[in-house]
Amino acid sequence: MEPPPSLVQLSATPIFNTKAVSIETSVPPDTFRAWERRYGVPRPQRTQGGHRLYSERDITIIRWLRDRTAEGMNISHAVLLLTNVLEEDDSLILPSTTTTRSLDQMVSELSRSLISYDSTIAERILSEAFSIHQFEHVLLELIQPTMVEIGELWHNGTINIASEHYATEFIRRKLSSLINIFESVAMHETIIVACAPTELHDLGILYASLFLLRRGYRVVYLGARVPKADLLEAVAKVKPAMVLLSATTIDAAMASLDVAQAVTKDFPAVKFGYGGRIFNVNPELRTSMPGYFFGHDARELVEQVSSVLAT
Repeated sequence: MEPPPSLVQLSATPIFNTKAVSIETSVPPDTFRAWERRYGVPRPQRTQGGHRLYSERDITIIRWLRDRTAEGMNISHAVLLLTNVLEEDDSLILPSTTTTRSLDQMVSELSRSLISYDSTIAERILSEAFSIHQFEHVLLELIQPTMVEIGELWHNGTINIASEHYATEFIRRKLSSLINIFESVAMHETIIVACAPTELHDLGILYASLFLLRRGYRVVYLGARVPKADLLEAVAKVKPAMVLLSATTIDAAMASLDVAQAVTKDFPAVKFGYGGRIFNVNPELRTSMPGYFFGHDARELVEQVSSVLAT
C-alpha cells in the first residue's frame, strides 16, 4: 500500500472549486463532501459566498482516499491510515477546525451510545476522534476512559451485564479491526502478546498490541486465557524476541509467575515482560516475577519495550 505523496511539497492555497476537484479526482462531489462532514478530511476553505475552495493538497488526499476505498478498504479505516501518516511529520498535520471537540467531551457521548446499543452513533464518534486526534490519544483518552466509566456503571448497578458486554464486545471488535490494519506494515522484531492462563480481560493487551504495531513491531496476538503449554508451543514455533503477558487479578498474577518461570527457563534468549492492573495496584507482586515490568499503561509499555529490545 502506497503512502500519500509528500504533502509538505504541495500547495495549500485554496484555488479549485468543487467541479474542478471532481474532474481531477474522478470522485463525485457528494462523496468527498460526505468525507468532509463525517471525518474532517478534506478541509476546504470557504469563499465569502460560502462556496468551497480546495488546494492541491486536498486533491492529493482525496485521490489517496479514493484509491484505498477502491482497494476495498472501509473509508473510516482509510482516514485512520491517512491520519497515521500525517502524524509521522508534524509539518503535515492538517489544520484543525474551530469546531474540533476534545476527547474529554466525547467520553460521555460514546459511553451513552454504547450502553444504548447504538453502534451507528458510536462508530461516528470514533471516526470523528480518529480523524482529528492522534491515534494513541484516542485509545488512552477516549476509548479507555469510556470503558472505565461503563465498568463503574455496571458495578454500581446503573446498567446491567448485557449493556456492559455489548460495549466491551463493540470496542474489542474495533480494536481487533485496527490490529488487522496495522499488522501489514510490521518492520521490527516479533513480540508474542497474551493474557495469563486464567485472565479473561484482554482489552489492555489489545491497546498494548496497537501501540506496538504503530511502532513497527510484528505482534502475534494470542488473546485471553492462554494455557501455559500452548504459549510455550507458540514461542517454540514463532521464535519471538519477546513475550508479553497481562494479568488483572491475583489468580492471574500467580499463573503469570508460572508461565514466566517456564519461558525464561526454556527460552533464555527470549525476553519476558508483564503488566496489567494487578501489578499496578499491588507493586509488591513484581518482586517475585522474572523479566521486565512494562509500566502502568500502553504508552509506558511501548517505550520500555523499545528500550529493552535495543539492548
